[in-house]
Amino acid sequence: MNYFGDDLMVVNAARVSYGKEKLNFDEKDSKLIKFLVEHKHVAPFRHPQLQFRIECSIFVERQLFKHQVGLSANSISGRYVDFSDKYHETSELRKQSKSSKQGSEGVLDRPDLIEKMKSHVESSKTLYKELCDAGVAKEQARVILPLCLETQFMWTGSLLAYIHLWNLRLKPDAQLETREVAQKMLDLVKNIEGNPFEHTIAAFGL
Repeated sequence: MNYFGDDLMVVNAARVSYGKEKLNFDEKDSKLIKFLVEHKHVAPFRHPQLQFRIECSIFVERQLFKHQVGLSANSISGRYVDFSDKYHETSELRKQSKSSKQGSEGVLDRPDLIEKMKSHVESSKTLYKELCDAGVAKEQARVILPLCLETQFMWTGSLLAYIHLWNLRLKPDAQLETREVAQKMLDLVKNIEGNPFEHTIAAFGL
């Protein structure tokens, strides 16, 4: 949605220790950013800010919200609005990983289970509507909705906080659905006109 700062802000935050400031970014600044990353002098990367509006499933939101330092979020509320009409659709089932309690691997060929999952979602939607039509408060009716329900939230935070998120959530062992959202976020930053964070993103290997 929005951003504040750029690579020049990072190097100027680093140089303020010496009472110095630059107006234009050059090759020396690129080298300084690499130096800061290599030596883990990460405080200057907290100054630029990024803001996203994200739509994803609740189970993905929960994983993303494990990242809290340097980030602030406000989500759509099921107490105020009915947002029960959009869900993550599972098209392929993955097997439970044998080497990781929290991971998955391979494909489980069970189209019958996928159909049952779809049926379960439809039943939840129908019951939710029935509850609301009967006068049950939305804050209570929502308790029967599944975690694949799509939610929305605004997320604002430091460039460093998001870099930490990408370093963890883009790893192969992160949940696929969460990786996909994290990758879209990173792609949006990379595609900002003028590439304001090009050197920082490259220095962190993203």
